[in-house]
Amino acid sequence: MNTSKAEAERLLEIGEELLQKRDLKGSREIAILVQETEPLLEGSDQILAIVDVLEAAEKPLNLNNHHLDWYAILQINRNSQDLNLIKKQYRTLALLLHPDKNPFSFSELAFKLVSDAWAVLSDPAQKAQYDKGFQFESLENGNGNGNKCDKSFHGVSIGSLPPILPGQEAYQVSWGMFPMGFVFESLENGGGDSGTRK
Repeated sequence: MNTSKAEAERLLEIGEELLQKRDLKGSREIAILVQETEPLLEGSDQILAIVDVLEAAEKPLNLNNHHLDWYAILQINRNSQDLNLIKKQYRTLALLLHPDKNPFSFSELAFKLVSDAWAVLSDPAQKAQYDKGFQFESLENGNGNGNKCDKSFHGVSIGSLPPILPGQEAYQVSWGMFPMGFVFESLENGGGDSGTRK
């Protein structure tokens, strides 16, 4: 037996043990190592598919009501409207994860998550409702990054574009931001201090 294949099979067993303990990071690292050691050995791609789906399911869209990110579970862009792409990705993952073909721990759970994602994203009415809910949550959470802006700011309209740099197709821009609550004294009035707290 080829020593690299024997080593890859041993690593695959370790990857399964880590997966049973739900050590997703460790499972991923071992599966990648198996692919590097013996690229044609079956199993590493199945472990990676399980890990990717479970990791996506652990990161809900909204921490308050735990909505799952079906797009992340199918590993596609959240803005995707291409039903053929969604279908193709579902089929790829379903083949990798189906419990009849995937002997590794949590394949059944990962397959169910992928099937649930497909059920929502393949139905135009459910997808539209899901996307609408996601847009609302994104606005609530500060554009989807989970951060809310509680700071004061003041925007100013700029009358014209900044000057173009000579010999280049670029603008020279200098923007300044000052914390609210500071008043800057004019140098003509003898204000030696750069700013005084109001």
